[in-house]
Amino acid sequence: MAKPSFHKPVPFWRLYLRLGGWFSVAFFVVLALLTVGSTLAHGLAERFETEGRKTQAEVLNKYITESTDSDGATTYTRWFALAYTTNTGADFEVDRSVSTALFETTQIGGFIPIRYLETEPERIETSEGSNRTAGTVMQIMGLVDGLLFLGAMWYSGRRAVAAVRARRYGKQESVKVEELHTTAVRINGKRRYRLKWRDGMGRTGYSLMYPKDQLLRFPPGHPIVVYHGLKKAFWEGDVGPRQT
Repeated sequence: MAKPSFHKPVPFWRLYLRLGGWFSVAFFVVLALLTVGSTLAHGLAERFETEGRKTQAEVLNKYITESTDSDGATTYTRWFALAYTTNTGADFEVDRSVSTALFETTQIGGFIPIRYLETEPERIETSEGSNRTAGTVMQIMGLVDGLLFLGAMWYSGRRAVAAVRARRYGKQESVKVEELHTTAVRINGKRRYRLKWRDGMGRTGYSLMYPKDQLLRFPPGHPIVVYHGLKKAFWEGDVGPRQT
C-alpha cells in the first residue's frame, strides 16, 4: 500500500505504478496468458488436423455445473459424459464441456460426432476445428489487450515523466489544504481520499488516493509543498522531496 513520502524522492518506477502503471502490468500479464493460450490452442489444432480420427460418441449423461466469481457473477458450464471406441478397438469414457446449443439438442443415449487424437485418444474435439477457433479468438483478444497495454503504458509513463520533471525543475510552492476530498473508490473495502488544495495561480490540485488515516495529519488549513508542472502541480507526499 502506497504511503506519502517525505524523506527521499520516489523512484520513477514507483511513480509509474502509483500513477496508473498497475493497469499496464495487468494488461501485460493478460497478454502473456493469451499468447501462451493461443499458441497451445493452435498447436493442438495442428495435431487434430494431422492425426485426428473421427468417430461417434454416445452421450451417457449430461449435467450442468455452476461457479461464482469474486464479484458474485455465476457461470454455468454444460457437460457431456461420453463413451466412444477408437479405430484400434479401445474404449474410452470422458467428460467434456459442450456448447449450449449442442447440450440442448442432444439427448442422453444419443450420438454426436467427435474427433480424437490417435496418439492421445482421451483428448477429443466435440466440435471440429474448435481448438483452431479458440486460438484465433485468443489472438484477437491478445491484439486488443496489447493495444490497451501500450495505451496504459504510454499514459502512466507520460504522467510519471511529468511528475519527475515537476519535482526536479518546477516551481516549489507552499499551499494550504482546502479539504480531505472523498473519492468513490474503495480498495479492500476501505474508502480512498485525496488532499485538495488551491495554488497561488488559483488552480485546484489533488493528491493521489490514500486511506483516510494516512491523511489525517493534513487537516484543512495545513500547509503542504507542491511542485508545479506544465499542466498540473504534484504534492510532495506523492513524488517525494526535491534533491538539493
